[in-house]
Amino acid sequence: MSISPLSAAASARNYTLSETTLKPKTAAQELDEYVKMTPEQRMRADLLKKLGMTEEELAAMSPEERQAAEAKIAELTKELLQHSGERKGSTIDTSA
Repeated sequence: MSISPLSAAASARNYTLSETTLKPKTAAQELDEYVKMTPEQRMRADLLKKLGMTEEELAAMSPEERQAAEAKIAELTKELLQHSGERKGSTIDTSA
């Protein structure tokens, strides 16, 4: 029985590699990683989560599958950015 790269990536979700074994990440470790992300990285991570994927799973896809997934992510990003400007009370900082 062989394990596809996608299922191997899925089974390794939320685990870190130690010297000899995989161990689950703590909530504090996950939060620390999330806090260190840029806003763009957070948005991408949130969209991937919404699609039920991880970066590792995305990397394990065939080029065609990855291209389709990246197109979906781009579409969702565009929609999210368009709708964020339509929210009542939202402002854009143009001082920079």
